[in-house]
Amino acid sequence: MVYESSTANPPAPMNVMSPQKTEIVQRLFDAFNARDLDGALRLLDPEILFEPVSGAVLNDGEPYRGLDGMRRYFADVQEHWLQLTVEPVYLREAGKAVVALGHAFGRSVAGTLDGVPATWVFKFKDGLVAHIQIFSDERLAREALGVR
Repeated sequence: MVYESSTANPPAPMNVMSPQKTEIVQRLFDAFNARDLDGALRLLDPEILFEPVSGAVLNDGEPYRGLDGMRRYFADVQEHWLQLTVEPVYLREAGKAVVALGHAFGRSVAGTLDGVPATWVFKFKDGLVAHIQIFSDERLAREALGVR
């Protein structure tokens, strides 16, 4: 994993109670891959707006909103994917956001995602993730889920 700060100077020592944004994002990826809903919810703003590629397929094109929306997203993943993991390989703070570059791997009854490139943008509010947007190839997600 490569972490890069947007500043030229090295970051100041981190307060244990206030992790850097890249660390929060990595913990969120870890929670998702472990299907640790409670761990993920602790990192999210109550009014989280989540715009995954699969939202266009599984949520009638709508983003998932709030903590209940995230609970629904985890349930949708459980229902539609036999296996789904995300692998960030590069995290970078960009102003008030974190950008992650990586890959998605998944298997459903209808097909697979095999290292599909993805870009995640995480925005923060009061130290919690308040907005997540994922950019990838919606066509590949539709094919893997057998949805046209």
